[in-house]
Amino acid sequence: MIGYEHVGQTMLADELPTQRRHAVTETEENIRDILMAAGLQDTVNYALTSPENHDRLAPGQKTTDADYIALANPIAGERRVMRQTLLVTALENVQYNLRYTDRLAFFEVGRVYLPEGGDGVLPVEDRRLVLVMAGPRQARDFYHPGDSAEVMDFGDLKGVVELLFERLGYKAADVEFRAKPDTNVFGPRCAEVFLVGESLGLMGEIHPRVRAAFDLPGQVRIAAAELRILPLVRPQWQLDPMRPISSMPPVVEDLAFVVGEEITLRQVENAIKAAGGDLLVDLELFDLYRGEPLPAGSKSLAFRAIYQSQDSNLRDADIVKLRERIVRRVERETGGKLRG
Repeated sequence: MIGYEHVGQTMLADELPTQRRHAVTETEENIRDILMAAGLQDTVNYALTSPENHDRLAPGQKTTDADYIALANPIAGERRVMRQTLLVTALENVQYNLRYTDRLAFFEVGRVYLPEGGDGVLPVEDRRLVLVMAGPRQARDFYHPGDSAEVMDFGDLKGVVELLFERLGYKAADVEFRAKPDTNVFGPRCAEVFLVGESLGLMGEIHPRVRAAFDLPGQVRIAAAELRILPLVRPQWQLDPMRPISSMPPVVEDLAFVVGEEITLRQVENAIKAAGGDLLVDLELFDLYRGEPLPAGSKSLAFRAIYQSQDSNLRDADIVKLRERIVRRVERETGGKLRG
């Protein structure tokens, strides 16, 4: 037996290659760090599945092995084709693990394999992110041993997605959620996610018929999202200029507008910001109200607005003029009325 002390030292014959940054890999690692810090678990699911499981996402659909990248020698019958969506293997994960726990909050960064987008030899391997949240909002621990009546839903998922975009460096104005109810996979609570005008994918609550197809408990609400990763890659050199810090005192004012149910929060916010201009330094929604004495089909959105000038104190007359401009803009663009 020869010990390590007898092994000679040999220098590398070649120089190490130049290290270069890989923006996609860095973005994926940032996504993992952000979501794990938010309390979600990183998972690795099978990239192999079956046409039958794909068909469960759209009950009534019938596909065959020829519609996918199929393996010539699969390890098992249920693992014989490459997945075309991360949702199929994520729901397989949910189906298996809900037998052992009543709460799931996980994500996966992986690839899907799309033969229709390939060159006829190799498929397109699209990088995607899937998030799944189901069960009690509050996890059981030493301080919360009992059952929680509140369950995770679309709102919890939307909060995580918004947090992800914020931590990746995108502004709230870059993100848009457009209602898209009753798709094949999702039910009425569904939205298409846009980032700087580009569609990333869908998020929402899984449709009851899809839950039934995967033999999931009927009473469990499952919120899920599948988003493309490449549009999330942000140039490393991109800088956001900092707003100048004013030495003038701010003025805080609350504004509540009554608008129709079809009017979105983003529409009202955009109207207020456009009218407020540089004097409006911050805007925050703090109340949403429906019911008496508001008319049916309407809601009240209450905002806390902060006005501040860079070079002078704002007088009462300045605030009145600014408020009137905001009210006119909101009325013109949304039909909303200032609530007394």
